[in-house]
Amino acid sequence: MITLIPYQRFEIKTRLSQEAARQKLQEIVEPRKLRWGLSRNQMPFEGQIEGNAFKISNIIRYRNSFNPVLDGKIRDDLDVSTLEITARPIWFVAFLWTFLLVGTGAGGVLSGDLLEEFWLILPFLLFFYGIPIAAFNLELNKAKKILEKQFQADPFPLVENQ
Repeated sequence: MITLIPYQRFEIKTRLSQEAARQKLQEIVEPRKLRWGLSRNQMPFEGQIEGNAFKISNIIRYRNSFNPVLDGKIRDDLDVSTLEITARPIWFVAFLWTFLLVGTGAGGVLSGDLLEEFWLILPFLLFFYGIPIAAFNLELNKAKKILEKQFQADPFPLVENQ
């Protein structure tokens, strides 16, 4: 199923125990706080870890409203621990972005001749959809690389039964 909002589920498996994986995660996550300077002494992620669940996002030194939020949990399997992660944009940004996309499309449809208006609106829709998707995926790939390096593991896409 194709979704309008960028969203991805994936797993990272590691040979660490559940407790060791939680400790590794705590080593790279700091609490959320307002950042004013360009401090180089910061961890790669900010957020919270509660028990085996976590909600984190990359710390970036520039503005990107589509920086993904990584919601996840650490699950203990037989000889490995698995980080099950769902990446999504901030809810407010996703709502606003969807509203603008639907509004632009509906405005074009209601404005008059659909065929003539379609060619005028299509570039705007592609731009307003393509740029946020690219920004989201750029930050998500950076976060995945950091997590894979920290846990010395390969990602596994989640395959859902249909």
